Amino acid sequence: MGNNSSNDFEIQEWRTRLRFLADIIFATAMTIMILNIEIPEFGHINDTKQLAVFLIKQLNSMWVFFIAFIVIAVYWMKHLEHFGAIRIVNQTFIWFQLLFLCSIMVIPFWNTYIEQFPENIAIRVLLSINMVLVGCFSFLSLNYAANPKHRLLHESVTDQMTNEAKRQALTEPLIAILAAGLAHIDPVLWDVAFILVPVMFFARKKLIKISYFNFIGSKK
Repeated sequence: MGNNSSNDFEIQEWRTRLRFLADIIFATAMTIMILNIEIPEFGHINDTKQLAVFLIKQLNSMWVFFIAFIVIAVYWMKHLEHFGAIRIVNQTFIWFQLLFLCSIMVIPFWNTYIEQFPENIAIRVLLSINMVLVGCFSFLSLNYAANPKHRLLHESVTDQMTNEAKRQALTEPLIAILAAGLAHIDPVLWDVAFILVPVMFFARKKLIKISYFNFIGSKK
C-alpha cells in the first residue's frame, strides 16, 4: 500500500512539473519574439510627417509579431483546456508533450527570419510546416491520453469530447497548409490566412468542460 501511495505521488509530481514546464516555454516563446524585433535608428527624423512614414514602415514587423503571438496564445489556451482533462501522465505522454513544446519554441526562430526577409516565400512555408508539427504533436498527445489501454484522462471526459477536441487540434495545421499554398500566390495572403486561427478558436464550441484551475485546486 505504501508503494502505491508513493507511485501515485510520483505520477502527480510528473503532471505538476510538466504543467509548469509548459507554461514557462509558452511564456519564453512569446517573450523571445518581442525581443527579436530590432528598433532601427530614428534620430534623423525631424518632423511629424517623417515620423509617420517611419512608423508605417515598422508596421510590417509588428504585424508578423502579432500574428505569431496570437497563434502561440491560441495554442496555449488549447493546451490549458486539454491539460485540464489530463488526470495522470506517463513517460510516453511526456515525450509527446516535449515534442509539442519543442515545436512551439521554434516558432520565434522562423518569425525572426520572416521579419528580416518579408518577401521570402520559403521561410513562410517552413514556418507553416512548423505549425503543422505543433498541431500534430498536440493531436498525438490527446490521442495517446484517450487510448483505453492507458487512459490518462479524467473520468468526466467522454469519448465524444475527446474526439471533438482531437478534430479541433487539427484546425491550425490545416490553416498552416492553406497558408503555405497561398504564400506562393502572395505573401500577404499567408498573413491573412493565419487570421483564421483566432477566428476559428473563438467560433468553436468548448467541448472539454473541466475547469483547469478548479481541477488543480481540487487536488489540494
